[in-house]
Amino acid sequence: EQSAGPKWFDLPATTVTPELKQELKVLKMRHILDPKRHYKKNDSKELPKYFQMGTVVEGAADFYSSRIPKRSRKNNIVQELLADAQFRRYNKKKFLEIQAAKESGRKGFYKKKTNRRKPAWARK
Repeated sequence: EQSAGPKWFDLPATTVTPELKQELKVLKMRHILDPKRHYKKNDSKELPKYFQMGTVVEGAADFYSSRIPKRSRKNNIVQELLADAQFRRYNKKKFLEIQAAKESGRKGFYKKKTNRRKPAWARK
């Protein structure tokens, strides 16, 4: 079908580019991005067929309170997240926690244990 139908104001089917696909995947995983915010579970496994992307235009009243300056605005969500230092710090911390949990009790754990038994001059 070319459009979503008259009940959806004939919303056209969007052609999905690799960049757009990446943006949609990030939006689907948004419950992971922010630890303090909770979202409703996503019940669809595949990407949507009918959708539109837009930009939020702030009003004049938002100039001083909740506005993002032009220099910190990015082209898409992925670039914006990668530029955010707090987001990167949180993700790095979570990644290291997962790596430590996966490494415990395995070959890496045994290597560390044997390395601790060696004298200081023989350690790598």
